[in-house]
Amino acid sequence: MANLKATTITGSLNIPFGTHTTRAGLTGNVSGSIFLVTDTDTSKSKLFVYSGINGHFGGWEELNPTATPAFYYTNFINYSFLAGGYKSSSPWKDVHKTINATDQTSHLGQLLANPVSYSSGASSKTILFIWSINTNNIFNSASTSHGTTTGAVNMLTETAYTNQTAHNLVIGARADLGTVHKETEYAWMFGGGSTSVEKFNLTTETMYPNQNITSINGPTGASGFSDKDYGYGWVDSVGVKVNFATDTFTSSTHWGAHGQQKGISSKVGKGYAGNEGTYNGGYNLRRWQTSTETNLGNVSKPHGNCGEENFSLGQDWQYMLGNYDGVQNNTSWKFTYATDSGTTSVSGLAPGVNAGTSSGHVGQRS
Repeated sequence: MANLKATTITGSLNIPFGTHTTRAGLTGNVSGSIFLVTDTDTSKSKLFVYSGINGHFGGWEELNPTATPAFYYTNFINYSFLAGGYKSSSPWKDVHKTINATDQTSHLGQLLANPVSYSSGASSKTILFIWSINTNNIFNSASTSHGTTTGAVNMLTETAYTNQTAHNLVIGARADLGTVHKETEYAWMFGGGSTSVEKFNLTTETMYPNQNITSINGPTGASGFSDKDYGYGWVDSVGVKVNFATDTFTSSTHWGAHGQQKGISSKVGKGYAGNEGTYNGGYNLRRWQTSTETNLGNVSKPHGNCGEENFSLGQDWQYMLGNYDGVQNNTSWKFTYATDSGTTSVSGLAPGVNAGTSSGHVGQRS
């Protein structure tokens, strides 16, 4: 195990230890090898065992059940799908697929029935849904009503997915709305010109009738990040917390700086949001420990001066696939949850068919 050996001394086991970086750099690991990581956000160290299974922390699995949420293991994410986006008032129907194990992105074609700009969505285990697509087939801004139609892509067959009336918004047309989701089961939509909330069953693919749920609204977009039992949303000036079990929206701290400073979800108990800026101008991420809803302090964005990002939810890391930093572009990053750090412009990661791809939406599947 990279010249690190555990030895038994008078009945005690001395375990190799160090930082996440040290563990990630180990080579020649044997299944069953153990390593103690000591550079965590909390006072508790994390014990890892090497399994070599893709989708884990580079082949390592965390053994501390209090450190890793149980739902980390429910659905291993292996692929990310970018739908739509726009460049210079031209919105796209294009869909891209990223293989998370290799950080490589390919173009699947124009799978969307209509283009997408300034929207959000959610994923079931196989279908990516995009709310309020541009059925007028023109560019719609963050403050422009986009309609009620939901677009969709089959992530398993990598083909277009036919819209059904049951997919569409019930309450009315929206502009740039925000979404929080309970895994691959339910999604809640808020903002975009209305204080009313829509709820979608991702399993039955049905938008519920008016639930008489109200939330926050903002003039220039909404965003959020999601954990297992709660969602955290914001617009330009206020925040909201969503209890998935009770369909309850309550006022909260302002999780992110602006509706166009988008949110990053994780499966490891942390959420992220832009700390400053509006449509661009974001240089840092606020880190939130979802179990305690405390701010862990800011970390730098791997690519600065951005907003309108297309963020994926990943297993051990996540992607940004296009953003706006003064121009709509394809600049992308890979961001690792364990270290709260990332690398920009990874070779082969960026979507490449169009000259820019900001304000689309990214879904994921196993």
